Amino acid sequence: MTSANDEFVATHTVPAWGADLWSLPDPEQQPVAELPGGTEVQVVERRPDGWVRLTTRGGPPGWTDGRHLEAISSDESVGAGAGAEAMELVAQLRGALSTCSRLLQDFKDGRIDPGSFRSAAFRAGLVLRDEEAWMWDFASGWHRYNGLGLQHVTLPDPAGEGREEQP
Repeated sequence: MTSANDEFVATHTVPAWGADLWSLPDPEQQPVAELPGGTEVQVVERRPDGWVRLTTRGGPPGWTDGRHLEAISSDESVGAGAGAEAMELVAQLRGALSTCSRLLQDFKDGRIDPGSFRSAAFRAGLVLRDEEAWMWDFASGWHRYNGLGLQHVTLPDPAGEGREEQP
């Protein structure tokens, strides 16, 4: 489920036959829910083995086999005019940022030591996707590395404006 500060943006729909939802990406455990066919979901993390972490509008968050989810085309998606893939990336980066913010608060409140904070924030702020690496820096924001160069990137605002790359 998205928090009050996060806007739910559907990136995919569940296939007609439905999909099981797990609390962890582990098919050895019992699913925690079943998503009916046609349910709109927001993919916030994608793993190379096919598992995706997702949220639903008002339903439970969880993990499922993402290979059968159906991408919502850009003309069906809300606002931005960006494709479902771009919307999925933005959702994934916002999820990573939320985790980094939570870790920073834990560090400020003394619930996590400096070494653990550094390690966890590095893992949370590194998003590998296709042939790109996205890295979060608390001082300057998101940076994208595509194998050729590093670029600072400003994410779209919640209203769905396009991303602006800065030199």
